[in-house]
Amino acid sequence: MKVSVIANLNQSLVLFAALCLSFSSLSWTAQTDPSVLVPKTETPTIPSRQSVLTMKDIGASRPIELKGVNSNAYLSLGVRLDEVVTKAKLHLNYTLSPALLPTISHLKIYLNDEVLATLPVTKESPTGPQKLDVDLDPRFFTDYNKLHLQFIGHYTNDCEFPLHTSLWANISNMSTLEINLQSIALRNDLALLPAPFFDQRDNRLLNLPFIFATQPSLNSLRAAGGIASWFGALASYRGARFPAYLNRLPERYGVVFATNDERPEFLAKYPKVDAPTISLMQHPENPTGKLLLILGRNAADLQLAADALVLGKAVMTGTSITVKTLEYPPRRVAYDAPNWLQSGRPIPLGQLVNSPVDLQRQGQPLEPILINARLPADLFTWEVKGVPIDLKYRYMPPAEQGDANLKIEINDQFIEAIPLLSGAGTREKNRLILPLLDDGSLREQNGVVIPAFHLGSNNQLQFSFSIPSSDNGRCKSSPQGNMHAAIDPDSTLDLSHLYHYAAMPNLAFFANSGFPFTKYADLAETAIIIPDQPNTFDMEAMFALLGQMGRSTGIPALHFKLLQTKSVQDAKNLDLLVIASGANKDLLATWGKSLPALLEAGSRTFTPLGKAMDMAYEWFGLSDNKTSKSGEGTILLGSGPLAALIGFESPLSPSRSVIALTSNTPAALTSALDALNDGGKVQYIRGDLALMRGESVESFRVNNVYYIGELPWWRWIWFHLNHHPLLLTIIGVAIGLFIALLAFGALRNLASKRLSQHKK
Repeated sequence: MKVSVIANLNQSLVLFAALCLSFSSLSWTAQTDPSVLVPKTETPTIPSRQSVLTMKDIGASRPIELKGVNSNAYLSLGVRLDEVVTKAKLHLNYTLSPALLPTISHLKIYLNDEVLATLPVTKESPTGPQKLDVDLDPRFFTDYNKLHLQFIGHYTNDCEFPLHTSLWANISNMSTLEINLQSIALRNDLALLPAPFFDQRDNRLLNLPFIFATQPSLNSLRAAGGIASWFGALASYRGARFPAYLNRLPERYGVVFATNDERPEFLAKYPKVDAPTISLMQHPENPTGKLLLILGRNAADLQLAADALVLGKAVMTGTSITVKTLEYPPRRVAYDAPNWLQSGRPIPLGQLVNSPVDLQRQGQPLEPILINARLPADLFTWEVKGVPIDLKYRYMPPAEQGDANLKIEINDQFIEAIPLLSGAGTREKNRLILPLLDDGSLREQNGVVIPAFHLGSNNQLQFSFSIPSSDNGRCKSSPQGNMHAAIDPDSTLDLSHLYHYAAMPNLAFFANSGFPFTKYADLAETAIIIPDQPNTFDMEAMFALLGQMGRSTGIPALHFKLLQTKSVQDAKNLDLLVIASGANKDLLATWGKSLPALLEAGSRTFTPLGKAMDMAYEWFGLSDNKTSKSGEGTILLGSGPLAALIGFESPLSPSRSVIALTSNTPAALTSALDALNDGGKVQYIRGDLALMRGESVESFRVNNVYYIGELPWWRWIWFHLNHHPLLLTIIGVAIGLFIALLAFGALRNLASKRLSQHKK
């Protein structure tokens, strides 16, 4: 009996050992699967995070004013595709009018049309600022969320004027929304692209790591640059940064660039590819993370895979695709960036918005209609009165002639206020267009001229209809909420009379729109110069600048050249973008005679600096600042971080531009990238030298200007003669004398003929 038990026990042990070996073999097989490259020794924790957003972050640029018996405010909030809300709380800071009637006056809070809270007005309600915490049910959150605040106000139980001045509530835009978010794992499917690497629901700055081998080749960086410009175009107003990771994994998401012979170590067991390949794989150390793999046998394959991704030609489904052939679009022509208004013709305003609905407003009061307009930076507006708008608009007429008007602004600068007619009002026949179907609204047309000095590269037109309700006496007030107004989509903004001609260098052009490189939206006439041995700061700076230019144009950059310092002579007849974080100091020193400043580790050299002139003078090169005399300069010693943007004419080709992003330490490049992504700092970048230290940005004009573009010969002569008033005076006197001599000669000949006729 004991022997039988022992035999059975031995058999069990043998079976158990066999099973262990079997499981060990299965585990090893799983580890060699490309999607799982690191053995998992313990159950990982699912990451979560807490997001605290102010109402300013989600659209309330100023405190929310709710007025009248029924007033509404709407704010938008997105939740990433790879996250779910587990808890949410609204910390509301608000102030109510002391004249509100208790019990029937209140404030309602909606989330996606679900009433989540009601804040009643009571006799005990304080009259000053109040704070209230409101729990929001996380079950009502979706991908796109609408936070709706509705104010119901009354000051009497009897008849009341709907817009009485005592009916108001103020909600601070510093009120916060605290959200707990739980990460979830998405399926490996290329159909989700560009999510989760870029999610349009996320309004934060895009921060996407690019991963390379320990020493990435120039070709790998070139392929990554095109994808950086694509993600920059997608990120748009959010901005984008692409930190470079050398042979290490990001925390959650990243894009990996690898060939069969050049790849990070964590891809050592990933199968080699036999064609350009785009793949998704699970993050080896994060269960909710993903890596986007751009793979190729060699550099040519890698570039083809990267271009296929940004062009969207491949049918993106499944976990992996290979690219057999790729049809490239033709080279772009100058100034045809999708995000820019095309000069030389009238532009319908309907083309500048996503939908005609964006040009309509209803309610009371009417929210402003906002239209974004990007213009080419080098538009020649000297002695141009402005840009005319053929404006057509419709509105529900006010009950009586009074203060109703349409206010027009650009970049928060007042342009004009057009009076709006009442229903009984009249206007010249050629100024009034009646609709085919009379809906009770008036349709009008007006010519508006936007002064040229208000225009920049990035502009926002604001059309504000003000149609006040009228108080017709006790219990006879006009109803509230029935006001409608719209701008016709076929209203036009006319750029047909503007030429392309500008004084350079002008760092404001570069900071706002990437000009002159973005003159061709695909950067076909741009060369980017990086050090022979670039560090991660140089790489990140290059990717960030390409992302910014993609943001400006709206398309990826497919045709720029990427060169090392030693090959800079290959960049003739191209505009140059130089990344110089100390490693490129030899190149800048070679060009030192053209530079207003030279930053090196431990020192900085600069010519005498003068503040950048007024914007108009800066724009057209009318500044009196002259280049300092040869040999003049100042050398300062110091170790503090300092970054600079420098603009000058290319030493390789006349009328070509160089923009150099330089710093005395590699890490100081970060401050320059931060400034270029900060709208508050970008407005101070101009001239040919911008110094960035900490939170400070200062700009200067040091060197003389040069001009790019073309003008008709008569305008060219008149423009440049205006720079030399003495010469213009001499020419004017000479022309006057010449005309006087011609007139004198003609009169003498006429007198001689008369005398001869008289003698006869």
